Amino acid sequence: MFFVDFLIMDPILVILGGAGNKIRNIEEREKYLGEALEAGYVELKEGEEALNAVVKAVIEMEDAPCFNAGTGSYTNIEGEVEMDASIMRSDGLFGAVAAIKEVKNPIKIARAIAEKTETLLLVGEGATRFARLIGHRKYNPLTDEMKELYNRREASSVYKDLDSMRHLYSLETVGAVALDRFGGMAVAVSTGGIMFHLPGRVGDTPIIGGGIYAGELGAIAATGHGEEIMRNLVAKEAYDYLYEHNAEYAAEKIIKDIDADFGVIVIDRNGKVGIAYNTEYMSWGIKSGKYKKVQAA
Repeated sequence: MFFVDFLIMDPILVILGGAGNKIRNIEEREKYLGEALEAGYVELKEGEEALNAVVKAVIEMEDAPCFNAGTGSYTNIEGEVEMDASIMRSDGLFGAVAAIKEVKNPIKIARAIAEKTETLLLVGEGATRFARLIGHRKYNPLTDEMKELYNRREASSVYKDLDSMRHLYSLETVGAVALDRFGGMAVAVSTGGIMFHLPGRVGDTPIIGGGIYAGELGAIAATGHGEEIMRNLVAKEAYDYLYEHNAEYAAEKIIKDIDADFGVIVIDRNGKVGIAYNTEYMSWGIKSGKYKKVQAA
């Protein structure tokens, strides 16, 4: 567990790069976590709203091949990349995509859905068609490393033991939460899902209250076993603790309450931060005007 106190109105950005039991590319991961943290915090420092900061940070991680989001995403059992992403602001603005294919930055599409449409969630072909409509070109996020992992799979056992994939390849959603100088908060999350998932599978990332939630009390992002995070409404449950407690309590309590492999980052309206996980590692970073820390593993 890791908790830090800050004064309200001191902008704060917290990011996560995934959690699990087997980490890869630690040095590369630390480098890109630092870059994402700096890129997002610049937005806050320049007086931009929290949503700009979290989206910017997530874009940086989607573009880094060492994270399971955007470029570098895991494949489904057919070798295709399907991605989920969502954004939420403390005033209730929300937008999400699920099982979207052939785009570079799913988080950009999720934000566009929130700001340009009355829809909350677009999935599959419809999400991809919307991306093309607003100018996002076709892009293949599959890296050589992911191709190699897919080619090495034992195809005969994949269908029978999908649950083992989450232990073998970790549970990685990237995300960010932020508090801006005006007291506004936001959260953004993005993922390629569990390695070798069933085609069309949707995890917790684009589900309000599952892997993402924000309101006047705070903002929460989760990473881990998507089905259990969704089943237990982890982000909303953590948010509800903020009615009587702070972010550090909410993060610690939700980890104790839910029997699943996951981690959370929480920020509250008073500027407190909570980071907690029950997996072997969780990659994360935090930055304010006076403090910065990055932990890859």
